[in-house]
Amino acid sequence: MSRSLRRAIGILLLVLTLVVALLMVTAWTMLPLDRTSISIDGDTFSLADITGTHTLVFFVIAVAAVVFALVVALACGALGLGLGAIGLAFGIVVTLGTLALVAAPFAFAVWLVWRLVRPASAPLPARS
Repeated sequence: MSRSLRRAIGILLLVLTLVVALLMVTAWTMLPLDRTSISIDGDTFSLADITGTHTLVFFVIAVAAVVFALVVALACGALGLGLGAIGLAFGIVVTLGTLALVAAPFAFAVWLVWRLVRPASAPLPARS
């Protein structure tokens, strides 16, 4: 991969991370967190009770999870488009091959008729 393409992908990933982080900060400050809770293995955690470094860790993990999900979704979309293009190209090649097999006898017959009805060409002068 070229250096400029790597740089562009890195910048896009950084911008995506910043946008997701800003959206999550906005949601964290604007949405009511009183009744929002997470249950893990039977333990229930309220988002309103998270304080200090736990808030930072939760925020970083949440941003990373969202960015990872978006990158995976984009990769799956690109893979699907690539495989679709390969399938379409294969279909076109098979169709053209089948058409060539069907049309070959007709093309041969037309060539033979053309050879019979064309005027005879003048012989080329011999080189000395």
